[in-house]
Amino acid sequence: MPLAGLMAKFVELGGYGGQGGLNAVETMLKNGTDELFALTTVGDFLFRGIKTGAAEWMMINGLTSNRLPPVFRENGFALFNGKQDTSENECYQVETGQEDWEQHTVITKWGKDSQSLREDLSEAKTCTWTG
Repeated sequence: MPLAGLMAKFVELGGYGGQGGLNAVETMLKNGTDELFALTTVGDFLFRGIKTGAAEWMMINGLTSNRLPPVFRENGFALFNGKQDTSENECYQVETGQEDWEQHTVITKWGKDSQSLREDLSEAKTCTWTG
């Protein structure tokens, strides 16, 4: 997954930077540093982290290291990094169903903390490639 995402970003970037990035990906594929569909354990992919291939390259490369999304941490890339036993940057208001059972467990507001809850997520900020 990190390699496919990296390739997509380089195509989107275009120009010399994008081409240079795609050349780096080609090198990783040719020398066996990474694969598009790499074999890994479920535990590593979801929780423990992957620190090889494209994931490692993105963590140490100056072009990308300061622009990585929260799924990249010191343990590498893991889909649920920052989501284990935490509510980091996540706060929800959930209906109890006390007044209307049809509303039971419906999320009515979301935010990074209780002070920033919103009903409408259309203006919510997310991480971007450009930082």
